[in-house]
Amino acid sequence: MRMQTLFQRKKAAARLDDELDFHLEQQIAENRATGMSAEEARFAALCSFGNPALLREKTRQTWNWNWLEQIGREVRYGFRTLGRTPGFAALAILVIALGIGANVALFTVVRSVLLKPLPFKDPDRLVMLYEHGIPDNSDEHAYNVVAGGVYSEWKKQNHTFSDLALMQEDSDSSLSGSGGQLPENLKGAECTWNLLTTLGVRPVLGRDFTAADDSRSANGTVLLSWSLWKRRFGTWRTCWWLVV
Repeated sequence: MRMQTLFQRKKAAARLDDELDFHLEQQIAENRATGMSAEEARFAALCSFGNPALLREKTRQTWNWNWLEQIGREVRYGFRTLGRTPGFAALAILVIALGIGANVALFTVVRSVLLKPLPFKDPDRLVMLYEHGIPDNSDEHAYNVVAGGVYSEWKKQNHTFSDLALMQEDSDSSLSGSGGQLPENLKGAECTWNLLTTLGVRPVLGRDFTAADDSRSANGTVLLSWSLWKRRFGTWRTCWWLVV
C-alpha cells in the first residue's frame, strides 16, 4: 500500500475514500436495522467514526511518504528563493563548494595519514625504531644513522619484536635511457634482506632478497617497483632483476 501510495497517489486516495465510505454505510445500515431513522442512523455512525476528513488525513499520514514529500517541498521552495536572488544564490553556491572542497581535502589528508591502514600484514603491530644523537643548540631532535654493528646488537638483544629489519632512504638515482627512452630520476632505499619478510609482503614476480644478499661478497641486488618494472623493463611474461 505504501508503494502504491508513492507511485499511484490518486488511485490510493480513491481506494481510501471508497473504503471509508463502505464502512460508514455499513454502520448506517446497522443503525437503521435497530429502528433509527435515516438521519439518526447517519449521525450515530459519524459519532462512532469521528470526523471523516480527519480520519482520512490520519490514514494518509500512515500510508504516505510524508518525509519524502516534505523534502521535495523544501527543495522546490529553496530553488524558488534562490531564483529570486541570483547574486546571492551564486555566492551561496560558491561558499558551499569551497567548504565542501576544503572538507574533502582535509578528510583525504586525515584518512591517508591517520585512518588508512598501512598496506602490510598486521599494520597495527609495526613500529619504527630510531637512534637519537646527542642534542645540541642547532638541532635538539637529531637522529643518528644506525650502524650495522648497532643493528646487529639490537637483533641479538631483542626479546620483544618478532623481527627487526633495517632501512635507509637513499638519495635520488639516475636511470639512463635506452631505445629512445628518456633518462629519469628514481627514488630508492637500502635495506636488509628481511625487510619485505618483516613487512609481510612478497614480490609479485621474481624472488625476494635472501640472507646471501647481505654478505660482503654479494653483488648488489635491486628489487624494482611494479610501476618502474612495467614502464621500463618488463612485460607480463618476464621478470627483470638488476645486478649492479
